[in-house]
Formats: sequence, C-alpha cells, structure tokens
Amino acid sequence: MKKQLSTLILSLFFAVSAAQANNDLNTLSTTYDAQARYEMSENDVKSFVYQWFAAFDHQRESGYFVNRLATPVNLQYPGTPISSLEDFLAWYQGVTDNITWNSHNIESMDVQGDQQSGWTVSYEVRWKAVSKNNEKYDMMVHQDLEIIRVGDALKLAKLEAKVVE
Repeated sequence: MKKQLSTLILSLFFAVSAAQANNDLNTLSTTYDAQARYEMSENDVKSFVYQWFAAFDHQRESGYFVNRLATPVNLQYPGTPISSLEDFLAWYQGVTDNITWNSHNIESMDVQGDQQSGWTVSYEVRWKAVSKNNEKYDMMVHQDLEIIRVGDALKLAKLEAKVVE
C-alpha cells in the first residue's frame, strides 16, 4: 500500500511538472525588449522570400500568393508585366496549367532597408521546371524586390526579373 501511495504521489508530481512545462511553452519572456520582438528583421524578409519560392515549388493555391502581394501590384517577369491581381491570377493559372514540376534555388541574396522605409532584396534564383509537353527549363534569373510591412505582414510591393543565363 505504501509503495502504491508513493507511486501515486510521484505520478501527480510529474503530471503537475508536465503541465507547468506546457504552460512555459506558450509564455513569452517578460524581460525581452518589446520593440525588438515586434520589429521585423532581415531574417523575416529572407524567410518571406524563401517561403514565396517554396510555395511555387509546391504549386500552392493562388490565394497564398494574393495574400502576400501589396496593391497596387507591380511585377515584371520576363515578357510578362503584371499590374493587377487579375493579371497575377491569369499568369499563375498559366503556370498551373502548363508546369508539372519546378524548383527554385536562391543564391546570393542581399537585403537592405528597414520596416519604416521597406526593404530592397536582390538575388539570383535558378529555376528548373518541366512542362506538360515534357519541355525542360533550367535558367538563372536575377530578381530585385521591394518588400513592405503592412500591419503584421510582409507584402511584395515590386518585382523585376530578368534572365541572366
């Protein structure tokens, strides 16, 4: 009986400790600088760009991209100016209708700016793709972006792309 009681008490102790640990998982430090927690950093901007391309790699739903575009829309892909959400949706429909696989490998990304003025981002991205006609694409594209903060979200305000290889 004494052993069973000891086991029960020990189990309760571990249950209380585990519950406390779970509460700690959702608690922010009260001593960390509040402004630093709120301000977006260069890493937030880089993450935004990488997530943008990962979404293309997985051919995400069009709403994913629309939610990340600032208005007015200003995207310049080679031979394809996009100046409205409708233009973007038509362009992306062409992508999903014609591309069966693609990947983007970002190289040499440079980020300048801050959340007050926005950020400029410059990089090279290797795009590889296979079309429904089994055409294979492999090209290096240089892109310059302008990214802005809107509320708690980053938005793509401008994109200029040109094939470099």
